[in-house]
Amino acid sequence: MSGSGRAPLLLLTLSIAAVGIQALMLSPLLTDIAAGLDTGAKEIGFAASAYGVGVATAALLAAPQLGRWPKRAAIRIAFAVLAVSLFLCAFAWDWRVLAAAQLIAGLASGVIIPATYALTGDIAPPERRSQDLGKVLFGWSIAMVAGVPLAALLSAFVGWRGTFLIVGLVAAVMPIAGALLPKVGSMGMTERVRYADVLRLPGAWTGYLSTFAYMIAFYQTYTFIGDHVRQTHGAGAWLGGSISLAYGIGFGLGVIFDKWIDAKGPTRMLPLGLLLVGINYLVLPFAAERIVTVAAWPFFWGLANHFCMTTLVSYMNTLSQRLRGAIMGLFSFTIYVSLGTAGAVYGPVYQAHGFYAVSFASAATVAVAALIALRRSLAVSPGSPLPRR
Repeated sequence: MSGSGRAPLLLLTLSIAAVGIQALMLSPLLTDIAAGLDTGAKEIGFAASAYGVGVATAALLAAPQLGRWPKRAAIRIAFAVLAVSLFLCAFAWDWRVLAAAQLIAGLASGVIIPATYALTGDIAPPERRSQDLGKVLFGWSIAMVAGVPLAALLSAFVGWRGTFLIVGLVAAVMPIAGALLPKVGSMGMTERVRYADVLRLPGAWTGYLSTFAYMIAFYQTYTFIGDHVRQTHGAGAWLGGSISLAYGIGFGLGVIFDKWIDAKGPTRMLPLGLLLVGINYLVLPFAAERIVTVAAWPFFWGLANHFCMTTLVSYMNTLSQRLRGAIMGLFSFTIYVSLGTAGAVYGPVYQAHGFYAVSFASAATVAVAALIALRRSLAVSPGSPLPRR
């Protein structure tokens, strides 16, 4: 790939990293924000929830339009809105203002994420689509491994308000840098896409059900493992941090497997990806019994999740070239519905039955998705061409 060809891919990776940093940094800053706004952690938790609501809402509403909107323009405008929302967070004088700003940030991110995935699918050669999508997904690792710890470090020097300002300045640069992204046509679409058009695509239900199962399994285990290991080993926050670090490194290094997805095809590799993730959830609670293994095993968890996530994104991108924007919008909506569902449904399960029950439930959920994906894989010829619907 030429230098000019790498620039858009790098910028799309940085777009995901920028979104990931601002989405994940609220957690380490929560205590300082609550003190600064003279409120409690519960109220700041509402602000974090407002972000998720914003992403899901924007993804749902924008999905039918992403096939008609110029994706480059959508990404640039959404980053401008994101920058404004982060500046508003920095100057918030009340937790309600912070929540409103986080809602706006979520609305902007709900456009950026699916538009970025869809634009990557548009510009990537079919034989390299999974590899290029894997590189863009690497942005989440950048956010987790480097961006979020850096935001926490910045807060020690410039405070939480200064951290929001700095991250807001990064977001403000993205609309300018977005001029480097290629213009991609709208496939001749003029009419508004209906959700039924997307869901009628062959293999669409397999993709969305697999996504829901995969993401709810991830969120429910990732949410509760930190509390579980701290109570099990009487350790401090450093142990939860080491889990995030190992997971992020593993997720990032998972790019080495992306060429296999291109070689075999995402439809054929999706059952394998889900199987690997499911095995992880069977091993994870046993690994959590010792500090050494619980700090190291998330590296393999990250590898498996990168493989599965890249396969899922690549699979969704191949369902229809014409409806790709709408497909990815609904994909992002499904992810954030999974996030909200995981905490609401499995919080009581964890409280009543512990982490083993949560992790084994995750394994069972992913196993069902793997069987659905396997059925689809066996029904599709390995040499099936890219749909042009």
